[in-house]
Amino acid sequence: MKKAFTFILLVAVTYSCSTPFILKNVRLENDGIYTYGKNENRNFYYDVAISEKLELKWSASTNGSQPNTSVLILNSYVVVSDLSGRIYAFDRENGKLIGYEKYSGAISTAPIINSLRIYFVINEKLEPYSTFKMFDFINNKILTEDRINGAVTNEMLRLNEGIVVLTDRGELIKYNYVGYRDYTVNLKTSTNCNPAANDRFIAFGTVKGELVILNRKDGTIYFKEKIAGPIESGFTFDKHLIYFGDSNGVLYAFDSNNKKIIWQFDTGAKIVATPVYDNSKIIVGNLSGKIVAVDKKTGTKIWIRNTKGVINSTPLLTKTFLVQPDFNKKVYLINASIGVIADTIEFDRRVKLTPVINDGILFLGADRGQINAYQTFEVK
Repeated sequence: MKKAFTFILLVAVTYSCSTPFILKNVRLENDGIYTYGKNENRNFYYDVAISEKLELKWSASTNGSQPNTSVLILNSYVVVSDLSGRIYAFDRENGKLIGYEKYSGAISTAPIINSLRIYFVINEKLEPYSTFKMFDFINNKILTEDRINGAVTNEMLRLNEGIVVLTDRGELIKYNYVGYRDYTVNLKTSTNCNPAANDRFIAFGTVKGELVILNRKDGTIYFKEKIAGPIESGFTFDKHLIYFGDSNGVLYAFDSNNKKIIWQFDTGAKIVATPVYDNSKIIVGNLSGKIVAVDKKTGTKIWIRNTKGVINSTPLLTKTFLVQPDFNKKVYLINASIGVIADTIEFDRRVKLTPVINDGILFLGADRGQINAYQTFEVK
């Protein structure tokens, strides 16, 4: 049975007058979401069993659209940025706007939250550079800034010891949480993918098809070799294994310890989303609308589902369902074991945001800044 939700803005928000972004009495907790992909591995798996039943709790909107990023969760707040240069905080339970800050330029990636700070990058208007900013959300002020050559459209990476920023020009910068650079690595080649890390390495790909693995501690190159077609998909680490896709539609499993490809699987069309995995399988979609699940150890097919849409956003994986956005105004709830579509949520706009679940609430987002929150129901 299909669910059709037409977006209705319940409360008109006037963006001409700034409501200060000030959050009081907050602290980082283990169940919060402080970066795109939850952690440095870029793990989009949630250890919950949900049913296909969803109830819309609230709808809200931002002034500008979001790219294929996600919301963040800080205690009772939903934090999200947009391409109009704003960062917002909404009430997690009812969607009420708490406050926002406006900057000149576009914010193309999810911010990062650490301690009482929010870190983000502004792609400056009509300028060949961007600006890294550290914002104090208790006292509502910018503490430090750093100019970066080029734009930042690749999702930042939150490490225990700092933040990794990868520019479109192939410059990787590691900042500490005071806002200063620990090291910079400039590959001088185009990069259009989201990096990932494990306890030893930081990994990403280039449009030349090079897999690049850096030593996390000092940024020295551990591995750099062309092994694929142009790489524009996100990366994910599963211990020492790296999963990613290329523009030829091939999904790769790479052993970072032994520096070799373990297996590869041809999905048939360009992959830009990040693969997601659980204990036994890894799943990824491509731009032709196919979603494939393969065995993590062998790379053999488990199931394939052809949605005939455009899969360019990373899904969310639970014990029971894959929650997969389709650029063609839909979100699918797909049985994770057998690949059958159990339900479809239809939007009146193109779906963009990577889904997030927090404390039983599922957050989805569509074009022109639409954000919907749904109550989920666990399967016992």
